[in-house]
Amino acid sequence: MIPCLNDGDLLAHCLTSLQNQIVPAEEVIVVDNGSVDDSADIAERYGARVVSEPRRGITWAMQTGFRAATGDVLFRIDADVVVPEDTIIRLHQIWDRADEYTGNSVVGLSGGAEFVTPGSYGRIMSSLYMGAYWTTTRWALGHYPLFGTNCCIRSSWWKEIDESVDFSDTLVHEDLHLSFAVRPEETIWLQKDLVLPTDPRPLKGTRQMLCRFYRGFHTIWVNWKEQLPQERLSARGKLPDFIDTLVQR
Repeated sequence: MIPCLNDGDLLAHCLTSLQNQIVPAEEVIVVDNGSVDDSADIAERYGARVVSEPRRGITWAMQTGFRAATGDVLFRIDADVVVPEDTIIRLHQIWDRADEYTGNSVVGLSGGAEFVTPGSYGRIMSSLYMGAYWTTTRWALGHYPLFGTNCCIRSSWWKEIDESVDFSDTLVHEDLHLSFAVRPEETIWLQKDLVLPTDPRPLKGTRQMLCRFYRGFHTIWVNWKEQLPQERLSARGKLPDFIDTLVQR
């Protein structure tokens, strides 16, 4: 499932990479979030199913896309990624391992991204960007977060929590906001070597970066108002670990 707003050129590359998978996806859905370019036409040209969501905001687009999907596992990516040809088959293999996991029930799986830039700049910035996201949000959640550019969830879990999550606040990061819906007996599986090459536009400009950090803290604050962090960590049995980490520092 791919939320899309005026990403026609990037979307074409993304859909081409999905067509070249060793094991194809059962369906490809592009959520047109009010595009005024030719994104919808491009999606149809590449055989994707286009679903319209006129309410602007990636929260609405994600919800609409997941509701429209029919598979058992819902793979969500962005229009600016290129999907390596072995990604879908790797997802099958990782989910098989997750099904055998004896800890909390795995309801979602998340990978990372690498910004495509000349030289080593993209790799360095990707490592810093992903490391900061995983580290800070892990302690806010009590588990690893979903990363919207590269993640998938069980459709059965989505159907259970869909109506309980408020997506009307379009300022939240939808992936982190959805991660807060993971219940105490559930968890997210992080596969750090499952990496998708992506356009470096998140790095373009200080304002862009500051906006992303602000939205991240806003998302955490919104959810902490519903459940205090110590309550969430305690319910997951993570509070002692968090306290030990603070003491060690």
